[in-house]
Amino acid sequence: MSFSRNLKEKAIKVWEDGYNHPFVQELGAGTLDKEKFKFYLLQDYLYLLEYAKVFAMAMVKADDEKMLSNLSSITKSIFVDEMEVHRTYMKEFGITEDEVVNVKASLFNRTYTANMLATAQKGDLAETLATVFPCAWTYCDYGKRLKEQYKKNLEDNFYKSWIETYAGYEFEESFEWFYDAIDELVENKTDKEKRKIEEIFISSVEFEYMFWEMAYNRDMSYKK
Repeated sequence: MSFSRNLKEKAIKVWEDGYNHPFVQELGAGTLDKEKFKFYLLQDYLYLLEYAKVFAMAMVKADDEKMLSNLSSITKSIFVDEMEVHRTYMKEFGITEDEVVNVKASLFNRTYTANMLATAQKGDLAETLATVFPCAWTYCDYGKRLKEQYKKNLEDNFYKSWIETYAGYEFEESFEWFYDAIDELVENKTDKEKRKIEEIFISSVEFEYMFWEMAYNRDMSYKK
């Protein structure tokens, strides 16, 4: 197994804990409290704006046309495809433009995005890709598994479009190039440098879990 594809195994415990989190499972079953999803929706909207900035920072580090094109395409996908899902649900919830403009990022949201941005600022291209990779990869994996697990009730699921977006070929295609890109970027790295990339990847998988937990409890900060 290549270095990039083995990254999932390095984080498998928290990866599976994320899939089995009540937020994800209730979303798949269609039983998730809509207020919890609304909280998630607004927080994820803010997250995606920061997430896109990491790709912009990665573009500065890229030195070939193919990489620049891939980074540009995924940035466009964030604003066109993923944001479209958000806009659709925001309309369903009657979320106003004022609500979107005035929503504040939770402590957990800020911590996750600050970590990604700091990694992108200080690290090289491989480290920058590693910090954003778990977001796309977990969503694709979870979307596919939810679609299969809950296929009998999918048509009546309020969250059907969310599941189908992340389970879809177009979403997977948008980041599939990550595998070969990361493998190529680590070819000449030492074992110590590779371990650092693994640690960056694992941290972002852990942050993904924390994001589900934050949304499920609608936590803006720590609990006393």
